[in-house]
Amino acid sequence: MTAHADPARAGLAPDRVEKLVARFRRQQLEGVFPGGQLVVLRRGVLAVDEACGVARGWRREEGDAPAPFSAETRSCLFSAGKPLAAIAVALLESRGLLDVSRPVAAYFPEFGQNGKSEITVLDVLLHRSGLWLREIERDYRSFGDWQLILSRVAAAAPVYPRGTLAYQPFGFGWILGEVVQRVSSLPIEEFLQRELLAPAGLQDLRLGVPPAEVRSLARSYWLDDKPPRLGGEELTGFEAAQNSVEHLTAVLPGAGLVGTARSLAAFYAWLLAGAPGRGGAPLIRPEVLRSYVTRQTSGTDRTVRIPMVLGRGFGLGWRWPHPYGWWNTGSCYGHAGNFSTLAWADPSTASAIAIVTNGNRAPAKLVTRCAPIGSAVRAACVD
Repeated sequence: MTAHADPARAGLAPDRVEKLVARFRRQQLEGVFPGGQLVVLRRGVLAVDEACGVARGWRREEGDAPAPFSAETRSCLFSAGKPLAAIAVALLESRGLLDVSRPVAAYFPEFGQNGKSEITVLDVLLHRSGLWLREIERDYRSFGDWQLILSRVAAAAPVYPRGTLAYQPFGFGWILGEVVQRVSSLPIEEFLQRELLAPAGLQDLRLGVPPAEVRSLARSYWLDDKPPRLGGEELTGFEAAQNSVEHLTAVLPGAGLVGTARSLAAFYAWLLAGAPGRGGAPLIRPEVLRSYVTRQTSGTDRTVRIPMVLGRGFGLGWRWPHPYGWWNTGSCYGHAGNFSTLAWADPSTASAIAIVTNGNRAPAKLVTRCAPIGSAVRAACVD
């Protein structure tokens, strides 16, 4: 751990934290992931700040010498950025500028064609729009052209009836990002920086990087023998797409957040503190924020094909084994990124946890990787 991490001051038993860190390091040594970061903040105090393994150059065919994964190494956090897109909407809702019960087409009129006129902003937040933009998502070389992407989104037709739980890997961010831009007159990346990240002191998070910075990011690896699947279909070229310049430099509000475990944990610590701005007053009215981070819907998803409990843009825990912990994580809220990264808030212990790795495996394996970490954090709390 870094010298400035102080488990005792955060109210965690140092000996139990040592075992927690040893477990994370053992996962890396056993090949669960090439490298990664683990950060725990409790009541705003840094309790764990660990990094280990290899960020890039893990495969010989990459042609690069292995680069260590440090606490400062940035990664694409992929869908772990969805909560930021949701919170951008929450900011506008809190200010009375946006009504999530209204159709998306009320703010983004072109969206209303081809059977989408009744889809609401709330439907998108809850992944119940019936959309799954598979063909658009596969064309990663077009990700940098926002207007082209949005024209394709506007022309798309739902795959399922409105109300069907079908997780949107990319469409979630594209649609909400355009709604934010139409309402605020700012591109979502500018809106987030000006209205959320700067006032909250979270400027180490950003959507995409300049081309010159791509090679400084950790590389994402697919580690299972079988290719990943979504909706029963194999995702061919998964690793090439995830590490492409087109993906890493594009503004992808639902799948392209860049940062570290430190910055991601800080976001959840900020939410646990009530989302304060520079002067300490909440940026989001408490009743609005509560509707985003508490249970709003649940069911078995058609895309990832796993059970989900959702807030507005956040994944919630439940009573049974979950990536957030082995048991009783219903108060927890957060989000995974790809099949490698997970960050969440645990209100029961006032803890914010971020696990950022560059090793992707089948979605169900997030439970066996991350639940022991979440449960160990709870067990380490002594006050």
